[in-house]
Amino acid sequence: MLVAEADGLVVSAVWLVFKPGTDFAGLWGGSTVRGWRGQWIYRALVARRAQLALTRGARYLQVDASDDSKPILLRLGFHAVTTTTPYVWTPNATL
Repeated sequence: MLVAEADGLVVSAVWLVFKPGTDFAGLWGGSTVRGWRGQWIYRALVARRAQLALTRGARYLQVDASDDSKPILLRLGFHAVTTTTPYVWTPNATL
């Protein structure tokens, strides 16, 4: 987990997850406090996680990003290769 702080407060938090035995690392999660968005914090945290992944031997980065993050990731050289469809499970639903 990496965080960005300003004035002693966490203004952004992200995760970097490694899959042992593979060439993949995952950039999971990521949220920036609304008032701090648009100041390149998320971009800097993506770059830092990519650097850390490289030092651990990852050749590929996997990101499951929101539409808000998509333009940032595209500018950083990421390419969309597939999409996911979120579902909400209701435990009491009839099967």
